[in-house]
Amino acid sequence: MYSPSNKTQKYLELAARIAEQSSYPQFKHGAVLVKGSSVINVSPNKNGFNKFGAKFRKKKWGQATLHAELGSVLNVEKKNTEGSTVYVVRVNRQGDIRLSKPCHMCESAMKHCGVKKVIYSTNSGFECYKL
Repeated sequence: MYSPSNKTQKYLELAARIAEQSSYPQFKHGAVLVKGSSVINVSPNKNGFNKFGAKFRKKKWGQATLHAELGSVLNVEKKNTEGSTVYVVRVNRQGDIRLSKPCHMCESAMKHCGVKKVIYSTNSGFECYKL
């Protein structure tokens, strides 16, 4: 299990607040794209087709919707995504933090954009991995 620093905890709290803004009724995810100590972009997930995500999603898994991680890197110049970190959190209907490990589509898209690290929520804390 990953133990976030105070600074990292603030980005994760921001991701949780962004997740609350999601219009998707079943799963509410929020992502924060950070480079250095600057927040570059934020995004909740949305239920709607995403052309960029479709480049990375296997057809057998269905339509590519706008996942929070995708939204955080969309329309951001590569110079700002290269070497960055994405913080992603899922919040359930009761406001509890839940598992938000990026799917294959999001992981592939973030790698393509040069994101170097992902920190995500689990049912019992947080995990971190390098891309």
